[in-house]
Amino acid sequence: MRQFLGRTVQEALSLLPPGQDAPRILETAAPLRAGQEKKEGTLRVVACREGVWIAARFQDTGPSQKEEA
Repeated sequence: MRQFLGRTVQEALSLLPPGQDAPRILETAAPLRAGQEKKEGTLRVVACREGVWIAARFQDTGPSQKEEA
């Protein structure tokens, strides 16, 4: 299972042996101030449990610059 940790969800799924059922993907994230879900960033596997992968979004690039008014 360790070979999946840190990989993108799509990459990890492609490494599953043929015929093996795909695990359920549970997306987790720290709450944002406005109560919104985090939708930006790369979804990566952070933990594997029996039949469940836990994934979180990470910014693989630097933070975006806010435009000055």
